[in-house]
Amino acid sequence: MEVSTVRTKIKEIISTVSSIPVEDIADNASYQDDLALDSLTLLEIGVDVDYEFKLGLPEEQLQHIQSVQDAVDVVMQSLSERKVA
Repeated sequence: MEVSTVRTKIKEIISTVSSIPVEDIADNASYQDDLALDSLTLLEIGVDVDYEFKLGLPEEQLQHIQSVQDAVDVVMQSLSERKVA
């Protein structure tokens, strides 16, 4: 899967959960500093990203995702590892 496809889907999930328009979400936006999202919203985004890409990540790993780029990196790494296995 292409990085741009993953990034677009993650932004769509953030938009759906937070009601922030997709075009207002920068590629490197911090969830708390730039988008002012609370911890419950962050958890919901993490769970939705995990479900969308069928990652099966532990909750501890989801808690470390603090930006759009973090989410893209985690998804791409997980997809890459799954492809190798």
